[in-house]
Amino acid sequence: MSWFAAKTRRCGEFQALNFFNSIGVNAYVPSYQTKRYWSDRIKKVTVPAITGYVFFELSKINFELVNMNPFTKNIIRDIGGQPAIIKDKEIATLRQYLNGEAIDTCVNFYPGQKIKVNSGPFVYKKGLISKINCSKVIINIESININLVLDKSSVVAA
Repeated sequence: MSWFAAKTRRCGEFQALNFFNSIGVNAYVPSYQTKRYWSDRIKKVTVPAITGYVFFELSKINFELVNMNPFTKNIIRDIGGQPAIIKDKEIATLRQYLNGEAIDTCVNFYPGQKIKVNSGPFVYKKGLISKINCSKVIINIESININLVLDKSSVVAA
């Protein structure tokens, strides 16, 4: 079985999910709960984490089955024009993250390691780690002669 993705009509993610489930296709819409505020009330609502997409699992792609769903527009394709196959591990990681479970990143940095910043105003700058904390790293960027305190998630090994 492989996971595929389809683009949905506007605000049709959960309707497409229900349609797939009603015909026996395992489907998934990544979602989370949030509070919405109106002038007279506050309500908890479930919203899609990735708007406009529904993920579904089939042994091989069946275009007739996907086109039968009135809430989907088209299949997401890879660069070669074939339907994009999404790995089980990616769907499992998405489910874990949205359920609030910790995701093991297994990033072990050490002082003196060369790293590259991958987000923020200093994106693509390279530097050396000078200190490491539990969730932060202090890096030295020699090209502009500055020390930065960054989250571990915003740097990658260079």
